Amino acid sequence: MQSQKEYTPKRWYDVKPYTDEVLSILKELSLQSHYDIAREVLKIIEAIKINSREMDEPPLSLGVDRVLGLFSQNYNRRWYDRNLPINRIFKSASSLQDEDFQNIMQGMFTSLKEENEQ
Repeated sequence: MQSQKEYTPKRWYDVKPYTDEVLSILKELSLQSHYDIAREVLKIIEAIKINSREMDEPPLSLGVDRVLGLFSQNYNRRWYDRNLPINRIFKSASSLQDEDFQNIMQGMFTSLKEENEQ
């Protein structure tokens, strides 16, 4: 049995804070909820992209996950790959700077957790 120190994350969302938690909560929600959440999150992602373009020297990014091939549409093995609204969130967010991606995941986690506790 491996100790915690020896554990090597194998899935792209294992290494991104909040992402595993967000996916766990989303998995329990209805498809309609996925569409509602995606509509709002995609607006935020678009606003971030527009603000980045308006900077004097916008940071260049193809997205860490996309460059490394860790979030690949080609496999479609997991539930979120086949779920159109969730797939769109992660596809759009994967082109953000890492800090922006983390902020999106943290915001989603906080909102989903609060909503599920009510």
